[in-house]
Amino acid sequence: MMKMRVLILNPPSEQKFSRDGRCQSEENTWLDTFPPTTLASIAGAVREKHETKLLDCIGGNINFNECMRAAKEFSPDFTVVNTSTPTIANDMKVAKTLKEKTGSKIITYGEHVTARYKHMLKAHKFLDYLILGEPETPTMNILSGRPKCKGVAFKGWDGGIWQEPEMDKLPFPAYDLLPEYTFPLTGEKWTFVRSGRGCFANCLYCVMPLMSGRKVRYHSPEYMIRQFKWLIEMGIKVWMFWDEIATADRKRMEKICELMVKEGLNRKCKWFCTTRVDRFDYELAKKMREAGCRMVSFGVESGNQDVLDFNRKGITLEQTRKAVKAARDNRLKTIGHLILGLPGSDEKVLEQTARFARELKLNFAQFYVATPFPGSDFYTLAKKKKWFISKDWSKVEQGSVTISYPNLSNRKIEYWRRKAYRDFYMRPYAVYSLLSMMSAKQLLKLPLYFFRFRSWMKK
Repeated sequence: MMKMRVLILNPPSEQKFSRDGRCQSEENTWLDTFPPTTLASIAGAVREKHETKLLDCIGGNINFNECMRAAKEFSPDFTVVNTSTPTIANDMKVAKTLKEKTGSKIITYGEHVTARYKHMLKAHKFLDYLILGEPETPTMNILSGRPKCKGVAFKGWDGGIWQEPEMDKLPFPAYDLLPEYTFPLTGEKWTFVRSGRGCFANCLYCVMPLMSGRKVRYHSPEYMIRQFKWLIEMGIKVWMFWDEIATADRKRMEKICELMVKEGLNRKCKWFCTTRVDRFDYELAKKMREAGCRMVSFGVESGNQDVLDFNRKGITLEQTRKAVKAARDNRLKTIGHLILGLPGSDEKVLEQTARFARELKLNFAQFYVATPFPGSDFYTLAKKKKWFISKDWSKVEQGSVTISYPNLSNRKIEYWRRKAYRDFYMRPYAVYSLLSMMSAKQLLKLPLYFFRFRSWMKK
């Protein structure tokens, strides 16, 4: 097999966007972007057989001209381009220009590409290959001269969606090729890890089942322990489990925790974890805390049971209360993710949701606006009901309101999002939560964070 020069690209954009997975959005509550784990995973696979350059323009603060210079200097045979719905126009501009300047073949992937690949092939004829679903194996097949495979689409070929069946066969993501990402509250080097893919849930608004399916597939506990040791060797001692539901298989999470304690990793690192309120309890929280976990992330979504049911979340408000208390009783910090403007909402529901976040005594909260990403059932419903107020893809992200209901306007949703943030964070409990996690160095930057947060709130 001929050795190729392969550029793995997270394109530049004027705004700092996270393009990875289910969270396609601009800077989050902590005014930062997420490490692009999928990008690193592609690079980890590709570099085993090809000359590889990973260029993360978001994390590395690389602008358009700098990106083009770096690409031209590397002169890739293939370029793998990361995309998202809100950045798709920008991403296509970057990809087209890069192809014109370097002659590179263009491979592109992401949720938007998978959901709208037929349109993408017609609208962007310069694209050579589109990855449908999970990208590592399809990318390697293309580079090996076997593009007619599952997970790849191009003119005259539609291979359908690929989901990796044997997770432990994947190499470790190339974290060492990413620029340094730091946890905003402490300034420590951190990254995201994925120990599993897929989600058994059936939430109306989620796009991830399109990419990773409803069958959850895992890395073994032993694989993850080896990966954690490597991260620590690189000086990355803080990470976030970025699975859809890291505790979906309780026994596996317990085994990971047991091995972390046995290997002494719990004294060398700290980690955060996504979970689901019906897959988390006091006993599991205790084991996770002993293994080095310091914060858990819950998909709270709404403070109204009818809205949770309509959106097929499959949890109850009481389960949420118990899960958050279980975390708090084990000295785990909590962050809740809440969505304002879900189908079935009215202004009263928005008020209930904002109040519920405060009543739960969460340490941190992220308030998103309901976003109908292509590939989700919410998108299909929004088109059918004519809820969209804009055809601009750049507005389809979790910080911009792109829908309006007969009983709930886009302006009301925007108003309640800002109010929810103000009411949550302008309380002594929330301020203490922030200060208790911040390092001395980050505390010196507190006035800057406050200024940026206020500016962000006014967008």
